[in-house]
Amino acid sequence: MPINDFALACAIDNSPAYFTYEGTTMVIITSQETSMRGSSDFDEIEPYMDSLIAHESIHVVIGRIEGSEISDSLDDIEIIIERNGHKFQVTINNILFATDSSGIVTP
Repeated sequence: MPINDFALACAIDNSPAYFTYEGTTMVIITSQETSMRGSSDFDEIEPYMDSLIAHESIHVVIGRIEGSEISDSLDDIEIIIERNGHKFQVTINNILFATDSSGIVTP
């Protein structure tokens, strides 16, 4: 079962907005700074929601098959891709470089 619920939270430190999961719940964490200003990090993130949900769902499914340590280690895998004649070394979960809604970067 992939992601089937959502929870919102606020960071208690200076970390930027980020996403994670707990079980089959996607946890969306806003930054403390923007929360204290009364603004939102999510306007900039909203275009990537499909990819973010897919990415966390991949973690959930692999976690059930192989365990959480293997699933979490996927975010550490780096590849080199070429975009517009420039080479970049990025993690496979760098959604800005993904070419589909899976949230996974492929060469």
